[in-house]
Amino acid sequence: MSRRKKLTYEEAYSELEDILQQLQEGEISMEKLPELVQRAGELVNYCRQKLRSIEKEVEKNMGTAEDD
Repeated sequence: MSRRKKLTYEEAYSELEDILQQLQEGEISMEKLPELVQRAGELVNYCRQKLRSIEKEVEKNMGTAEDD
C-alpha cells in the first residue's frame, strides 16, 4: 500500500466493499483475482491497524479524563 496515496479508514473500507461486491457478483477474471485478494488483505490489515490505533488513543484519553 505504500505505493498508493495515504488512505483514510473510510476510503479503505469502501474499497474493500467494492472488492467484495465484485467477488459476489462474479465480475472478476481469474487473472485479476490474485491481485484483488492481495489488495483486500492489505486493506484489511490497514483497517485493523487504524482501529487499534484509535482504540489506544481513546483508552489513553479516557484514562486522562478519569484522572481529572
